[in-house]
Amino acid sequence: MGEDEFRHPALDGVRWPAIGVRVRRENVGLRAALWRSAPRAVLQEVLLPCTWPELERLAEIATGRSRARVYVRGLGEAGPEQLLVLCLRGAVGAVRVDGPLAPVADVLATRTRAAALNVAAVHREAGREEEARLWRARARRILKDGRAARRGRSVRAASAGLPSLGRRP
Repeated sequence: MGEDEFRHPALDGVRWPAIGVRVRRENVGLRAALWRSAPRAVLQEVLLPCTWPELERLAEIATGRSRARVYVRGLGEAGPEQLLVLCLRGAVGAVRVDGPLAPVADVLATRTRAAALNVAAVHREAGREEEARLWRARARRILKDGRAARRGRSVRAASAGLPSLGRRP
């Protein structure tokens, strides 16, 4: 989703959930993003998106229901202090976050849920109770999916490259 379609609340100074990603910049652009440390990579807080399709997909990735990759793109004006936001494949200017996701999966799921609850709070403050209720239900689903993943009911746990021996996840 483009920046012109929906403005991220962090651009207006609203506190928004973020996760630490190590980034390597080239001139003013983003060159690489990694979950783990690497030479010349600087830890930076990367914001979570504020739209449901992106948050839903990130939650699926974090809880192991999807094997898709996570990407990072710039948000707002380009420059060394440019905000970064997690996104999905196909976003303009997106750079794939390399490295294993497992060490940060629980944190990503938790922050994704927090972002959904933030959107619910924005709707509640604006007097849109039905929208707020919908976003709280979405956040609850992220929580339940995370619990199910910890019990071993995830794509990664079920497929892990080994035969399942007739067990269903």
